[in-house]
Amino acid sequence: MNRRYASALLAGALLAAPLAVLPAVASAQTAVTDPAQAPAGTWTIDKRHTSVTMKVRHFGASKYTFRFAQGSVDASYDYNPAKPLDTKISVTIDAAAVDTGLPDFNKEIGTDPKFFNAGQYPKITFVSTKVEPGKLTGDLTFRGVTKPVTLDVVYDGYAKTPFGSQIMGFSATGKIKRSDFGFTHLVPMVGDDVDLLIEVEFNPKK
Repeated sequence: MNRRYASALLAGALLAAPLAVLPAVASAQTAVTDPAQAPAGTWTIDKRHTSVTMKVRHFGASKYTFRFAQGSVDASYDYNPAKPLDTKISVTIDAAAVDTGLPDFNKEIGTDPKFFNAGQYPKITFVSTKVEPGKLTGDLTFRGVTKPVTLDVVYDGYAKTPFGSQIMGFSATGKIKRSDFGFTHLVPMVGDDVDLLIEVEFNPKK
């Protein structure tokens, strides 16, 4: 076997080695979707792996999409795996932390009294009142108005990462009418219905 051929075989083996262990690593990281297997305790939001996105119909032509800036959402809950439906969660969002990708537009939506009016109402809050399989109901306070809102929730599972951390993840969707919260600017040209898309991870409180 010549040296060039041997070097090529060695390089191929080195490249293939990580691929060979991928199935085992993926298997080890698969989340457990039985809520009873997640540890009890207080869980707090992982701000790096959480997103709250909104969509609203814009003059009937599209669904304009924007989000709250990374790190602007805070939440926690006390968890008992024997009674997961007794869980109560509270969420706080910085109302000014709008992220459209355009700084001037962020400020307009976040602080203008016709929009989120964060100068007068700096926080958006959600406090749960009822947990059912696949449903989470709570009181949403936005622009100083409190209304009940129900979200469709998927428990994505509990996992231990290769870095020693523990995570519990959820996906949620819902819909609110912004006019219910006194946010009537440009209705109906800009849609009254706002679609909510939420992806969130929690870690055990240290």
